[in-house]
Amino acid sequence: MTAPWNESFEAILRSLLRGLSDDAPLQPEQNLAAVGLDSMASVELLLELEKTFAIEVPDELLQPATFATAGALWQAVSGLRAAEPQA
Repeated sequence: MTAPWNESFEAILRSLLRGLSDDAPLQPEQNLAAVGLDSMASVELLLELEKTFAIEVPDELLQPATFATAGALWQAVSGLRAAEPQA
């Protein structure tokens, strides 16, 4: 199964998930807290995603469910990207 996200998204996640080995696949249902995403890493992740994908995550998405799994987080990011006006 091919990951539904792009390489930049996965690279950002992997850089912050110290409990996920380099050779382990990152699955959409992967529980991010179980592989090392704590509150400090969540803030860093948020900032990196906003910078990389030129998005701003609104307050209503700043909730545990958004950051619970790789799939939920990508759904939020891709939705925000789709909503951005094209230049």
